[in-house]
Amino acid sequence: MLNYIKSECYRITHTKEIYGITGALLALLAAVHLVLYFFGGQYATSSYSYSNLVSNPMAYAVMGWVMAAVLYEGSMRNGSMKNTLSGGLSRNKIFFGKCTVALFASTVVMAVVIGVWAVAAQSMLSKTGPVQCTDFLMEVPAVYLIAAAGLISAILFQEIFEKNVVGIIVWASVWFLIPKAFLYLAMRFEAAYGIALWMPANLFSVNQLHVNTQECITIWDSVGGMQKCVLTGALGTVIFLFLGAVLLQKKEL
Repeated sequence: MLNYIKSECYRITHTKEIYGITGALLALLAAVHLVLYFFGGQYATSSYSYSNLVSNPMAYAVMGWVMAAVLYEGSMRNGSMKNTLSGGLSRNKIFFGKCTVALFASTVVMAVVIGVWAVAAQSMLSKTGPVQCTDFLMEVPAVYLIAAAGLISAILFQEIFEKNVVGIIVWASVWFLIPKAFLYLAMRFEAAYGIALWMPANLFSVNQLHVNTQECITIWDSVGGMQKCVLTGALGTVIFLFLGAVLLQKKEL
C-alpha cells in the first residue's frame, strides 16, 4: 500500500487537477475581496469577509466532496482503478490509500486558501465588525475532522457506486437529508434527538450560529462546543472508514 500511496502522491502533484482547484479557489477569493475593496461600501470589512465561512461550517464538508471528485472522479472514468486492482492491491488498501493521499492534499489546499483568505481580509478590508480573525481560524480545528469525514465518505461512495450521479445523491442524502429526517423524528421520539445531534448538519443548526453584523456566537466558542465538534467529526471519520473496510471487502468477494 505504501507504494500505491507514493504513486498517488506523484500522480496528484504531476497532474493539473490539484493546481486547478487551488487556482480557482484563490482566483475566487481575489475577485471577492477586490469587489469588496472597491465596491463593498459598508460590507468592505474583514468581519463580513470572514462571516461568509464562519456562518457556514458545513461548507468544509462540501469541500471534502469537491476534493474527492476533483482528485478521483477522473480515475474512475478512465479505468485506472481496474489497472490498480489487476496489480494485486485489494479494494480496501486502495480505499485507505486514497483517503490518506486525498486528506493530505486537501489539508495543504485548505491551509493555502485559509491563509490567503486571512491575509487578504486583514490587508485589504477595514478591521471592524464582530467576526474576528480568531473566529475564522478557530473554525478550522473545530470542523477539520468533519471535513475529513465528508472527504472519506465521498471516496467511499465513489468506490461503491459505478455511476457518479448515484454517489452524489447518496452523499448529499447522508450529509443533509437523513440528518433533517432524524431531526423531524426527534420531535416525536425523544430517543432520536440524541442521535440527531451527533450529525454535523444538525449540530450546527440546533446550536444556532449567530453570525451577523451585530454579533458572532459560534458553537466552538466554548470548550464543550469545540469538543462536541471534534468528537462528531472523529465519529464520522471512524464510521466511514469502518464502512469502507466492510463494504469494499464484500464487494471484492
